Amino acid sequence: MQRYALFCGAYNLMMGGIKDFRESLETEEEAKEKAEKIAKDPFVDWVQIFDKETDTATIYKVINGKLVECEDDTK
Repeated sequence: MQRYALFCGAYNLMMGGIKDFRESLETEEEAKEKAEKIAKDPFVDWVQIFDKETDTATIYKVINGKLVECEDDTK
């Protein structure tokens, strides 16, 4: 598996799950490009890019086919 794991779905239950896994990519740029393409799917409500090396995730809400980064409410 490559460094950046891409997850997406219609409902974000914040529990994770293999069914939400789309694919893994080598670079953050590749992951973001793929996420932007996925956002155009009318049945996708959220996208997450997980960096396995730093153990961090960037979570996006999909609004009108575009990614909107969610703010981290844990800060």
